[in-house]
Amino acid sequence: MGQNQSTEEALDAVNQVDTTLKTTPQKEADGGVKLYKYVITSSGDGNWELASSNARPRIYDSKEDSNTRGKKDFFLEVEQGDVDVHVDANMNHILDIRQRRVTFAANDTIYALKFPSDDSCRTFGVDLNDALFYNQYGVDNDEDGRSKIMEDYANTVFAKDNTDRLFEPMETDDGEENAERYYTPEKLSEKQAKETAKDEDAIHSIIMGAGENNYLLRGCKFDVLRNVDGGGIEDKNISFTLTPPPGAACATPPVSMRRTRAAASAAQAVQTPGKDVTPSRVLLTHSERRMNVLTPENPNVLHHADIEVGTVVSTFAFQKDRVDVPIVEIATDYKAAQTEDHSQFLGLDQNRICRWDLRDKRGVVQESTAVLDYVAGKDYSRGTNFTCMATSGDGFVAVGSRDGRVRLYNSRVLTQAKTSIPGLGKPITAIDVTYDGKWVLATTDTYLMLIKATYVNDKGKDANAFESRMGGRGAVPRLLRLKPEDTIKTGGAKFTKGRFTWITEGGHSERWVAAGCGRYSVMWNFSKIRTASTESIGYGGLPTCMEYSLRSKDEEVVDVHFVHQKYMRDEEQAAMVVATPHSLFNLA
Repeated sequence: MGQNQSTEEALDAVNQVDTTLKTTPQKEADGGVKLYKYVITSSGDGNWELASSNARPRIYDSKEDSNTRGKKDFFLEVEQGDVDVHVDANMNHILDIRQRRVTFAANDTIYALKFPSDDSCRTFGVDLNDALFYNQYGVDNDEDGRSKIMEDYANTVFAKDNTDRLFEPMETDDGEENAERYYTPEKLSEKQAKETAKDEDAIHSIIMGAGENNYLLRGCKFDVLRNVDGGGIEDKNISFTLTPPPGAACATPPVSMRRTRAAASAAQAVQTPGKDVTPSRVLLTHSERRMNVLTPENPNVLHHADIEVGTVVSTFAFQKDRVDVPIVEIATDYKAAQTEDHSQFLGLDQNRICRWDLRDKRGVVQESTAVLDYVAGKDYSRGTNFTCMATSGDGFVAVGSRDGRVRLYNSRVLTQAKTSIPGLGKPITAIDVTYDGKWVLATTDTYLMLIKATYVNDKGKDANAFESRMGGRGAVPRLLRLKPEDTIKTGGAKFTKGRFTWITEGGHSERWVAAGCGRYSVMWNFSKIRTASTESIGYGGLPTCMEYSLRSKDEEVVDVHFVHQKYMRDEEQAAMVVATPHSLFNLA
């Protein structure tokens, strides 16, 4: 399928066609802009074909002649190729300065404009960047407009004069001799680890453990999996469900004189024996002997389960000052918290981030229907639209939002983000942080954004964006994307659940990044991404990496996880687990 074709080979395809065409007489002048179209063949492969050797692309305002009170709406038109597409993130455009080419999507097809000179290519790139900015934010892409929207990052995102910074590696000295020496994803062998019948509950997610066991969530059922030395997992042929024990709440004293709906629901959940819990979110805790579980029926309630007996031992109400608090996402207090007897964890909803404790104020783990102890946090009045969060080894907290903004909090204070990075308009659907807190990975539907959290402050000292305001002093963020040709192959599927290699102790480094994308799993060499330069520029005027391994499945990929690094015999290796609705695969 050509999924291991290098980016250089794919991006040179237009140049190869162009070179071939120049060996024959052309009616149009060779100095014109050429338009190429990516054509899918009957075998499923694709080839670049010349659509016009005298293309005249133009970006125009569709509302220029209408009475819209100065509002504009930009389109890209290439009459010679019958192209007329709205200028927005869905174009998935890539500007390659060195090859004087702009690749973009339109009419369910991939096109490429090949320019005769560097200047003409750069000029078109600036115009396209300006049109994208206006269509996204409704203001002109000038210094005032960028300062209003991008704040501290006005000279980084959608900027016009930072070309030199764009092409610089994110990290020039990471203490590694050569990123190329690490095993490439293409060398990983794949083996099916489990298959379920089509009429059984579909796989929802993988709950990975650093200890002996992992868990495959299917409806209300958990299948137990074993970690294997050398990387990979195997089925233990053991399953269980979480059932509240009968009568567990009979002796529960009143939570307060004013019993809230959440507290009543928590009591009802425990007093209803025989009804299995169907989780929407699961967090391993207490040395992976227990689980904290959210359910879709009631976001105001947390179930705390004992894995060994398969029973919910406590059901808590989320409350602050006797007011119910809905929580839709939970995360460990720090990267290794699930491997230790740690009772605190983080909770998130649309406009709230907070820390909770399973123990009461006397430090005793509660074993009956009760209210969780609210430790710290921040309630925002509106507008944050939080979607996901993740923590580092020291408990730094990264939070993604629906508008694409990424907020970084230190481990002690959740009341104010130390650094806030404006988004590009795409919602953040998943987020991850390296163990050392130096890198953040944010997933959107069309790209992953890699953010370097370390920088040099105004005093010339090393600093971290989780602990102080980074502003525009950090490295330019980098986008991880599919090649335009592979976007067609995946049917325009969305990226899901981007993750770093899983590490829970110091002295090790993450080597890989993985994500799902429709019926494919995608894997990037993280060591190479952060130390390599690139001349490809994508949405937001940001440098873009398109070096990866793409592997297909028969069904849609629902989850992708790395096996804990301690199970690898060689630190340079990695093992990944990929789940589809009815199968589980090892890549090691």
